[in-house]
Amino acid sequence: MSRVAALLAVLAWALAGDAAEGLDRLPAVLHLHSDLSTGDFSLEQLAAMAEKQGIGALLLTENYLLRIEYGLPPFRALTRVVREERSVLDGGIDRYLARVAEVRATNPRVLIVPGVEVLPHYYWSGSPLALHTTVYNTQKNLLIFGVQDAAALRSLPVTGNPVGGYGWASVLDALPCVLVIPGAHLLTRKRRSLRKVGRVVVVVNRRRWLAGALLSGVGLLAVARAWPFTVDPYPPYSDLGLTPHQDLIDYVDRLGGATVWSFPEARDEGEQWFGPVRVAWHTSPYPDDLLRTARYTAFGAIYEDTTHVERPGGSWDRLLGQFASGERSRPAWGVGESGFHGFTAGKELGTVRTVFLVGERSERAVLDALKRGRMYAVQRQREAELVLTEFTVRAGTATAMSGETLRAGEATTLEVTVAVEATGGATSDVRVTLVRNGAVVGAWTGPSPIRTVHREIFDGAPAFYRLDVRGPGRLLSNPIFVRRS
Repeated sequence: MSRVAALLAVLAWALAGDAAEGLDRLPAVLHLHSDLSTGDFSLEQLAAMAEKQGIGALLLTENYLLRIEYGLPPFRALTRVVREERSVLDGGIDRYLARVAEVRATNPRVLIVPGVEVLPHYYWSGSPLALHTTVYNTQKNLLIFGVQDAAALRSLPVTGNPVGGYGWASVLDALPCVLVIPGAHLLTRKRRSLRKVGRVVVVVNRRRWLAGALLSGVGLLAVARAWPFTVDPYPPYSDLGLTPHQDLIDYVDRLGGATVWSFPEARDEGEQWFGPVRVAWHTSPYPDDLLRTARYTAFGAIYEDTTHVERPGGSWDRLLGQFASGERSRPAWGVGESGFHGFTAGKELGTVRTVFLVGERSERAVLDALKRGRMYAVQRQREAELVLTEFTVRAGTATAMSGETLRAGEATTLEVTVAVEATGGATSDVRVTLVRNGAVVGAWTGPSPIRTVHREIFDGAPAFYRLDVRGPGRLLSNPIFVRRS
């Protein structure tokens, strides 16, 4: 084929892929932090860096409440020790949203979508009195987007956020406060005593300053530490399983927002000594929790770590199969998750991206694409990037794209069209793998661009198709479902 013919073929292919859907690709970085919480850069700096790299959107996930505490029973509020880092709940939700709006106005070329990274629950084992204690699940987090109401965002039901009611724990926290009463009595009332000075007996009236100040100080400290005496919705002193996480997912769902399981296969552990007391922390990978929870929107499927959940026949395919067969009310979409705080450990802003397919460049369109599965995840390799120019399933005149369900009659011929190219001057081969219901049904290897059509007869059973592409980097599509009409 001549060079001109090749160029025309590529152009026709690209136009066919885009025009058929009427959607534009919006490269985005999902999960990053600014200096409003634990990031190194300001929003203005992040927007400038994104624009320089051709990134069209930033889905912020500032830390919601980064606070870990431990208190000895029964008076946990009075004795608690707190480790806290900067978060938007402490700095003010309204201030956070106002800052995002301000930067969006000054640099409209980069769309900034405000979100938060939330730790729903952690719990302790052991005791400082035994000189060893461990805190679990401090990195078992959810990312939340699309909650527009500041008051609702302030009231997320998570450990450490005083939004609960009152109970016996409130009584125990308030009990030391009554020490203010005897303390004030000792400070205000003088104790009368007789003292012999030579041959003279003198009446002495003295206040008990030390005892009164000590009791009053403890009582006032108890008030300051326990206020407003509400019960923690999920106390951190026992393992509550996935209940706090599912409750948060449902809370956000009722508000019309989106939740994303963050880094489901990442591991976090370590220890630190405080004098003779050893304090350890541990978060195990939790890919199976994707199957144990429901109604969340997505999960981190590609990030800068080794993952297994998205491999053919893994947890993601089992979850998608449950949705396809009607056992689950919603699927879970895969996204590319960055986790960018700064240039530490060789991390870059745009290495991992989520490419949204949107009809307009707006926050509403991005959130709609996130909820519908109209996106794919990609991990770049240096300057090279894989681009999904077409992925559709056709039955007759009906066509579906990522996130959609195609209705087809039994014995209908299904045509799965795949088109992938590599940008950035990459010359290595690309391998495209087509997964159907958790099993590999097609694989093609060759130089970019690759375009192929897989055909098979629909047997009437619910099915889903998705892509896993390797080459200069990696690309992971979201599924297309097929059901009998």
